[in-house]
Amino acid sequence: MNYQKLPAGYRYAGTMDFNRNRKQIMAMLKLALTLLFVPLVIGLIVSPPCLSWQGFLDTWKLWAAMLVMQIAYIPLHELTHGAAMLALSGVRPKFGIRLPYAWCGSEVWFDKKSHIITALAPVIVWGIVLQALIAVLPSEWFWPLWLVQLSNLSGSAGDIYCVWYLARMNGDLLIQDTGTRMRIMRRMSS
Repeated sequence: MNYQKLPAGYRYAGTMDFNRNRKQIMAMLKLALTLLFVPLVIGLIVSPPCLSWQGFLDTWKLWAAMLVMQIAYIPLHELTHGAAMLALSGVRPKFGIRLPYAWCGSEVWFDKKSHIITALAPVIVWGIVLQALIAVLPSEWFWPLWLVQLSNLSGSAGDIYCVWYLARMNGDLLIQDTGTRMRIMRRMSS
């Protein structure tokens, strides 16, 4: 169940703050690097690039498309979070940019399941879309699309870390993710 106001009977259980908590920042950055480099190595094994200046000149339009996709991916990622938040709560989320990242947040208190769905929606939705494009488009599209997929994975490191953090917590939880900070409350036992 999701609530616009925190119901009675809940107490503070934790905070996720990638702006102030150094331990969480470092864990998220390590995860982001892992989610960047492991798939990069997999891509190099699956489709070793043929690096040449002529090859780049022949495919410059693909690389320009990749740049456009990289830029478009950021708002699409946040809009996907927002669509999930809206669908699960009926409350319009807020969006913003706080360098080095964009964010989507809400004042709604989401239950654990709803928050996990909201957090993972972009990496799952766009992961499937990008893999489908890789499967159906000609092989020269592999690297431009694969690099966007790497951004999808590594850019979702904070979301994945939050899901992992919540999965380790027991009890009836409510989570408020304002985009730059996440507060976690647990129902007090009677």
